[in-house]
Amino acid sequence: MKKRYSTNQKEKSYATGKGCKSELMKTKYRTLFISDVHMGSKVSRSRCLNEFLKAVEAEKIVLLGDIIDVSALKRKFYWDPDHNALIRRIFKMVKKGVEVIYIPGNHDKDLRDMAGFDFAGIKIRKEDIHITLDSRRLLLLHGDKFDGVLNEKLMFLYTLGDRCYDMALLLSRLVNRVLMLFGYDWSLSRYLKTKVKNVVKFINNFEHLVVAEAKSRKVDGIICGHIHTPELRMIDGYLYANCGCWTENMSAVAESMTGTIELINLDAFAISELSRNIKEEIFFEDTELAQTIGV
Repeated sequence: MKKRYSTNQKEKSYATGKGCKSELMKTKYRTLFISDVHMGSKVSRSRCLNEFLKAVEAEKIVLLGDIIDVSALKRKFYWDPDHNALIRRIFKMVKKGVEVIYIPGNHDKDLRDMAGFDFAGIKIRKEDIHITLDSRRLLLLHGDKFDGVLNEKLMFLYTLGDRCYDMALLLSRLVNRVLMLFGYDWSLSRYLKTKVKNVVKFINNFEHLVVAEAKSRKVDGIICGHIHTPELRMIDGYLYANCGCWTENMSAVAESMTGTIELINLDAFAISELSRNIKEEIFFEDTELAQTIGV
């Protein structure tokens, strides 16, 4: 499904069905914007991101913060082979000439001390300005700079999904039955409904703070991450694009080779097909190479 807000921005969703892999393989991007991978935590879908990066081409990649969850690693060290594979993939792309910019977020803020340095070909910046093919100037940042303005009590809520809420409804029935025995009338589901409304309000406030920043910086829009909610739309005449995440979502923002800004959403089926077909291609490539050299 595609949503077109103008001739130079749209949402691109790789939904379930045949052919999702072939569509990805044909796609070449001018720039990919990725945020909130949270490597170092068990919720990271680093394997899925690695499969996606295998299947597309990009001239430039911007990592918009919380790629490595340093905060989680400090609490309890966790690192799996999928994290290593993704890092190798990124450095392989650098070696092939892909420009990679890393803008640290709040979970990898320790890397902000390295801003201005070039680490093995990866440029580390606190923020950056991206100029699209059609000369639009877009401010690139993680988004945590607005936390102090927002209600921090709601920060933990912005990653709540429908599945969490559905499970809470089932739990609510059990809790209510027990509480009613003691004369209490308290509903967990009603409580969460209030909080979900607050989540919507939180995200809306975040988006308008980001756009206010775009206005003050005299740019045409902002691409960010941080709140794990993928979005692409115009607000008060400014482009607002949020990369989402690679934890509960599998999403990214991209600039096509024609300058179109896209929101990419992948589902589990697309990633599964992607992985299977890539393995088949590698097999056939190896077979052809063996036949060529006479093995």
